[in-house]
Amino acid sequence: MIQDLLVHPSGDLRADVCICGAGPAGIVLALELAKRRPDWRIVLLEGGGRTVESERDRALYEVEMGEKSYAVAASRRRMLGGTTAHWGGWSKPLEPTDFTSPAHWSAPDWPVTLDDLEPYLAGAHRWCEIPSDGYDPALVRARHPQRFLQLPADSGVTEHLFRFSPPTRFGTRYAADLEAQENLTCLLHANVRALERRADRIVSVSAIPLGGRAFTVHAERFVLAQGGLENTRSLLNLRGDAPDDGIGLHSPHLGRFFADHYGVRPGLVLAPSELGYLRWSDQGVAVMPVLTPSSDWLHEKGRQSLCMMLDPTPTAESLPGGYAGQAALGFSAGEYWNYNVQMVVEPRPSAESRITLTDQRCELGLRRARLDWHLHDEDVGTALEFFDAFGAMLARSGQGRIRQTYDIAQARRATTTGANHHMGTIRFSKNPEDGVTDADGRVHDMDNLYVAGSALFPRYGYSNPTLTIVALAIRLAERWAGAPQELPA
Repeated sequence: MIQDLLVHPSGDLRADVCICGAGPAGIVLALELAKRRPDWRIVLLEGGGRTVESERDRALYEVEMGEKSYAVAASRRRMLGGTTAHWGGWSKPLEPTDFTSPAHWSAPDWPVTLDDLEPYLAGAHRWCEIPSDGYDPALVRARHPQRFLQLPADSGVTEHLFRFSPPTRFGTRYAADLEAQENLTCLLHANVRALERRADRIVSVSAIPLGGRAFTVHAERFVLAQGGLENTRSLLNLRGDAPDDGIGLHSPHLGRFFADHYGVRPGLVLAPSELGYLRWSDQGVAVMPVLTPSSDWLHEKGRQSLCMMLDPTPTAESLPGGYAGQAALGFSAGEYWNYNVQMVVEPRPSAESRITLTDQRCELGLRRARLDWHLHDEDVGTALEFFDAFGAMLARSGQGRIRQTYDIAQARRATTTGANHHMGTIRFSKNPEDGVTDADGRVHDMDNLYVAGSALFPRYGYSNPTLTIVALAIRLAERWAGAPQELPA
C-alpha cells in the first residue's frame, strides 16, 4: 500500500527490509523483494509526495557549492519516482572496458563484471519499458547502410547503440503495483532524519513528515536509495566527527570521486549526407547509434571512454560544399553535409571532487552537504585526441574532413554543466581498503546497511546510469530472496 503521512500519520513499524528512497533503485528493489518473498515485510520510505516537491521540501536538499557551480536544484526530485520524473530515457548497458580501470587511475575495478550483470539486464529493460535489449549497431546498419560511415578495422573508431525508455516515470507507472502489494508499505513524506547504530548494525531509522510526528522503523536490513548526493550525505552524517582512517563508514573514499557526465563540442564535420549518429526511428523504435573509440584505442594510453554524435546543420561553417566530392582532394563521390559534433565524456576520477558536510543544518537536523566538483585536466584532452583520430580516419577513407573549433582554455572554466548523474562517492569494491561497500552495496564495516544507486560506481563509462542501477537492484533482490515467485508485469 501507499500511505501519505501528511494525511495518515504512522506509528512505529517493524520490517524485514527498510528502503530509504523511492526512486528507480528503491521502487525496483522493494517490489522485487516483495514479490519474491511474500513472507517478508518491506517498508519503503519516500521523503516527497506523488507530485513535484514544495519549496519547504526542496530546502532540505540545499547544497553549498565550491568554486565550480553545479545545478543541484535541477538535478534531483524529492518525490515518488525520484529523478525518473525528469529522466530523458537514454539507455545502454556499460561496456566491458568500463568495469576495469587503468593502473595509473585512482580507481579500483568494479567488484562485478558485465557477465555478472548480464542475467539482470533483461529484467531492467522490462522495468524501464525499453522494447529491445539488442545493442549491436550492425542490426540497424544492415537495414539502413546509407546512415552509417564505413569504419576501417584499424581506424580506432567503432560504433555503439543507445536505446530509449519512453521514458518510464517510475512514480506513476508503478504506483498501482506499490498499492497492490500486500507485504509492502510505501510511506510518502517520510523524511529520514536519523539512523540508529549499535556496534556494526543499524537497528532502526527515524523518519518524520515535515511539521508532523516522528516514527521509527525497526528492520533486519536497511538500504539507502536516496540518490548519489543524499546517500553520501546520510553516511557522512552517520559517521559524524569520527576519523576517516578506516574502512566502510570510516573510509577515506566516502564522499570523494564525485563525478557526472558532461558534454564537449570539439568542432565541425563535413561528411556524407544523411548520417544517422543521433536519435531516430528504426522500425518504429527510437535508436541512437554513436561513434566511440575502439577498446584498443582506449587501452593504448589508459584513456577514458566517450561517445560522439553528429547533428546535421544547415550552415557551411566546416568546409564549403564545393570542396566535398572532389576526387583530387581525396573525397569519395556523393553528397556531403555539415554536422555539429557533440561528445559525452566519461569523467576521470578525481579525489578532490567530493562531497563534505558543513556546520549548517536542514530542518531535519542533518548537516548540509557541500559539493566541490572538479574536472580532471585530461578529460577534454582525450575528447580532442579522439576527434583528431576520427578526422584522420575520414580523410584517409575519403569520407570527409573535420575542423576543430574548441578553445582548450574552456576546459578549465567553470561553465561546464553536468548531466545530473551523481556517481562515484560511495564506491563499491572487492577489497575494503579500495572503497566503501562490497559488491552487494553493503557498507564494508556494517552488517546490515546497504547502498543502492550510481554512487557505487568506481568508474563511470559514458552510458546513462539508470539501466545499470535497476539491474543492480534486481541482482540484490535475487541475492537476498532467491529466485522470483512472480516477476513484474
